[in-house]
Amino acid sequence: MAAVSKALGRNAIVVLGLAALSVAVMYCSNNNLDKHPELPRGDGQYRPVMARGDGHMHFLFTRSLLFDRDVQLDNDLAQFGDPWQQPRTVTGRKNVMQQVGPSLIWAPVLAGAHGAALVANLFGANIQTHGYTLFHQRILFATSVLFAWLAVALALFVVMRLGGGRWSATWAAIAVLLGTTLTYYATYMPSYAHAMDAAATAGFLALWALTYSDTRWRRAVWLGVMLGLCLTVRVQNILLGSVLAIELALGLVQHLRNASRTNTLRFVGNSVGRGALALMIALVIFSPQLYVWKVFYGAWITTPQGPGMVRYGHPMILELLFSARNGWLATHPIAYFGVIGLGLGVVLGPRIGPRVRVISAAMLVAVATQVYANAATMDWWGSSSFGQRRMCSATLPLVLGLAWLLTVGNQLARRLPRAVRHGLAIAFLTFFVAWNLNWVGHLRHGATAGRDEQLPCCHDVPKPLAMIAAPVYRVVGNPFAWPASALFAWRHDVPLTRWDQVVGHYPLVPAFLGYVDGSYKFATGTWHLTDGNANRYLLQGWGPAWRPPAKPAAPSQPQPNVPHWRWTTAASASALLPILLPEPHRITVPMFANAPADAPLAVVVRCNGAIVATAKVGPAWTNVTFDTDGSLGENVITIEAPVAAPRAPPSDAPPALDTPVAIDSTTPIGVAMRPWHVALPH
Repeated sequence: MAAVSKALGRNAIVVLGLAALSVAVMYCSNNNLDKHPELPRGDGQYRPVMARGDGHMHFLFTRSLLFDRDVQLDNDLAQFGDPWQQPRTVTGRKNVMQQVGPSLIWAPVLAGAHGAALVANLFGANIQTHGYTLFHQRILFATSVLFAWLAVALALFVVMRLGGGRWSATWAAIAVLLGTTLTYYATYMPSYAHAMDAAATAGFLALWALTYSDTRWRRAVWLGVMLGLCLTVRVQNILLGSVLAIELALGLVQHLRNASRTNTLRFVGNSVGRGALALMIALVIFSPQLYVWKVFYGAWITTPQGPGMVRYGHPMILELLFSARNGWLATHPIAYFGVIGLGLGVVLGPRIGPRVRVISAAMLVAVATQVYANAATMDWWGSSSFGQRRMCSATLPLVLGLAWLLTVGNQLARRLPRAVRHGLAIAFLTFFVAWNLNWVGHLRHGATAGRDEQLPCCHDVPKPLAMIAAPVYRVVGNPFAWPASALFAWRHDVPLTRWDQVVGHYPLVPAFLGYVDGSYKFATGTWHLTDGNANRYLLQGWGPAWRPPAKPAAPSQPQPNVPHWRWTTAASASALLPILLPEPHRITVPMFANAPADAPLAVVVRCNGAIVATAKVGPAWTNVTFDTDGSLGENVITIEAPVAAPRAPPSDAPPALDTPVAIDSTTPIGVAMRPWHVALPH
């Protein structure tokens, strides 16, 4: 064991190379093809090869730049498929919302692939020359593997330059490469530009970290170039420039301690000038995207998905970090450990290297900006996403943080034999890497990546891993949903596992293009709290879901769709109503009371403690309507009504207590409700 440990320490690059090779093998095994791969493309049908969803749009953009030499995609969508039936913009073009930057980077590669296709055709390969072929896409999207390699290689280099050990840097790089969302987007969904995003942001952050405090103007030029590339790939990466602001602020504080006022003014002027130069260069490189926005939307700066797609004042941060629905830290614990490691770098940085503290602090701020940008986006879960795909921009900070965590752990356990330390680190990381690879493996045939209705534990993982995780989950829920799940459990007096079951599902979600055409204002939804599966959203005061017996029907006739309802069994009954949009929602609750017509019950409805409706409810169904207060997340709706002993309802009301599944005859009951109607008030 000692010999193996020593070999691993000396030949860390070989171990990392094997991990990188496994990513390439996964990519080569990707058979993410349509059901009829033998059919030629280009007849107007959407039959994807490797490019799917957003990747289909990225590829059409790339193809248009190369083959048509324009950004007019109407003909490309007509020829190769328009799966979402994109509406037209104010300039009359089909709305293609994806950024043009990835296509500008991919265009030279596609040109090389097309040249290879033409040469192969001379020898009888018979490859279609319109470009939408497996041959072209296989070559083009192999760059996603290279981008993933580049991202972790840059991170490893930064770790070692800052004082991290070779083996801690290696294990951290391997864990992030194989244990985060980056794995999937480099292998089985390479047509999305997230691996490219990881490489671009790693390049900028690595350059900044390795040249920290360098005051030469040429550094500002190169930082501007790299920041411009990051912007070109994803516009939210402009927030990574926060590391430059941090450097300026810390430099100013240090300068004030040691310099005169005149020298300080000169320092500030030069620093601001270099920052302005970097920003100007970044915007120049970003200018092709400004041009495309102008051509498509008639404005130089816009949000293609619609003005309400990004809610800057309403970020859903806890959901993005900790929800079982693609929460960044909850679904990829390697990211959780990386963030913890960055915190350790701030606290214990001098024990690792001279600049680790300031670099770690700046990386934490950079990660926080990306969390904010993604949490402020309406679909914070990333639609059909494998984990938080938009957080691939944090790849380099995660490697740094995980390396610091391993380094500090190694220092604390220095009395243990080196072989034991290596073994513990490998076992610790392997568990989460294996979990991630197993999950990725389920998606190698083009399966949808979203986990909208799946919990993080433990039906979709190998039994050895589940045997370890399941007992922990039963006691504390997902430990990587802490502290959000603990706060939620304390606030609502529910088990810790309830967070995973509840957070991230909404009765009203706008259509994909709802913010483009304004149709989100007319979206409606139904909140089925009367369904037996909705018990997770109930807090207290409710009886079981109940459905009256259906009338017998002839064998040839379908059974009627008889609605459920649910009784309140206490003077106050509360339930959770998750809200996604930052506008008041109009809720309509059909209610029926256990009371005679001449003595209806006085019902009070509260939203988050405030009274929002009062009504008199008798034996006939009565719609009680109220507006929420505009709070996002899990609103608490409380229905207050007197309760009485069960009685036979009048003949004009639906039967309530004539079946064994109803509330026990000794249980007091108040009002019954049917499914809620959810809408935005007009």
